[in-house]
Amino acid sequence: MKKILLFVLMLVTSLTIVACDSGSNLPELDVEEYDVPEVPAGLVQGITDTTVTVGNTASKTGAFGIVGVPFSAAIEAVFANYNANRAEGAREILYVTYDDQTDPAVGQTNTKKLVEEDEVFAIVGHVGTGTVGATLPYLLEEHVPMVYAATGINNLYFGDTPGNPIFAVQPIYKTDGRIAFARAINEPLFGDNNDEVLAEDATIGVLYTNDDAGKSIAAGIIEEARNQGREDNVVVYSFEDSTIESTVNTLLRENPDAIIVAGNQAPFNNALVALDDVGNEVPVITSYVNTNAGSITLQEYGFDIYGSAWIDIVDPEGTAGFSQEYWDFVTVMTAAGYGELGADDNYTANAFAMAGYVAAKVFVAGWERLEQSGDEITWANFIAAMEEAPIDVPMGGMIDYTDGKRWGIDSMALSKLVYTPEDGDTPASQAFVKVAEIEALEEINE
Repeated sequence: MKKILLFVLMLVTSLTIVACDSGSNLPELDVEEYDVPEVPAGLVQGITDTTVTVGNTASKTGAFGIVGVPFSAAIEAVFANYNANRAEGAREILYVTYDDQTDPAVGQTNTKKLVEEDEVFAIVGHVGTGTVGATLPYLLEEHVPMVYAATGINNLYFGDTPGNPIFAVQPIYKTDGRIAFARAINEPLFGDNNDEVLAEDATIGVLYTNDDAGKSIAAGIIEEARNQGREDNVVVYSFEDSTIESTVNTLLRENPDAIIVAGNQAPFNNALVALDDVGNEVPVITSYVNTNAGSITLQEYGFDIYGSAWIDIVDPEGTAGFSQEYWDFVTVMTAAGYGELGADDNYTANAFAMAGYVAAKVFVAGWERLEQSGDEITWANFIAAMEEAPIDVPMGGMIDYTDGKRWGIDSMALSKLVYTPEDGDTPASQAFVKVAEIEALEEINE
């Protein structure tokens, strides 16, 4: 048990100045939105009398292999569990997955192969901002349902669109950015005991990557700043890996009271290290995508680091302080061979595996609704089943697709990175620890 808890606790870019704006000169960063063609009645593929085939393309190698490997393993584990326990007469779920090597062009090729050669019924767990953004128009044109994108780019959101085959689960990045800004100005993260909130004239510094993910998060930050009438107190810089130190220094000359980093995984980590190297002392807040301590350089930083979290596994009244839903996840992963203590592929405390688990469980919820309804198995009827009523998201509340809602989860908790120094034979470690419960944007702003 202690070893399992240790795994759980380990869970729980030279910058180039492309833009520096504040106030009414803040950049417009929204991305393209797509039309949603109607799904023809009766259209379907990937179905036999005994099976349904689904699949995805994910980064198994390359820069984001640390995301795609555990993510895909968890999907595989959920489907194996479903197949072993499915009701009599229910179809077996077959899962096809390909490695896109963290290359959107390969991701596009793989997606077309899944649809046109493997003839999948649905894409489950579409991984990567580049691949998702590049293939959305194709999936809409082909009418293929997509359940869960492992990204939150804003062009996943089409407004309220009944019949839309695209089902985002994790929060879209605009929501992520809005919540990050709301936390920065409302949460008592400041003062000697983290018991003070920022003054109304406090300056918020924003660093964003000039890609779909960074721009999508920054668009939400800017929107919320305007909503709060605080846009004149926001300074915004885009960044890359090549000149990071100079841009961080430029930002710090603006004397920000807090910094929000809108860049995912490696760019975020590079920004953290650069900020520490030049002596930053103000708190840094980031996306939920970055609240995995294993992807952050292990060191003691000279400032507090916070991140949102839409998955919450902590329950003080649960077993060993963790929710039953978390232990259900552990059971499923262990049964599939991904829970051996000390093994490199023990994913029972891996945030990306938890995301893959959620992706598969949300698909299964909609699929079971459709099979149990007795309606004809078609894409249109699957979409209707997903829209029938809210779906319980394991470790993450509910998601509501009724009436065409497609904004993903819109409530998140707040976590803080806690560093534990080396102590004798115990190596140094760090983990994100929850400091604020899951709340909707409106609650944070109250």
